[in-house]
Amino acid sequence: MTSGETMWKNWPEILALGLLIIGFFLAISMDNPFFVYFVVFLAGILAGRYYFTKIGKQPLFPFFLIIIGFLIGYALGSFSASRKIVIILFIIGWVASHYIHKKGYIPY
Repeated sequence: MTSGETMWKNWPEILALGLLIIGFFLAISMDNPFFVYFVVFLAGILAGRYYFTKIGKQPLFPFFLIIIGFLIGYALGSFSASRKIVIILFIIGWVASHYIHKKGYIPY
């Protein structure tokens, strides 16, 4: 198996690792807890939108793996904020976005 075939086969794991690193450095670069919370809430909204558009059309496990990779990296890098609040705000953003799209308030 060539390296290109390996990358194609394992793309969710590679992307999850990359987003884990990006999330870690993104959270480390912010000193103000408000910005940490705001960015993770926006990330939850984007994840909810993407989930809404892909549900029933594609396998969702790679998507969850990638999102969890970002969330773990972001939570580990959020030294100036509470990790529990970071995770809760991400979930709130995800659920709110999914609900808003499902009700049709924002078209996709």
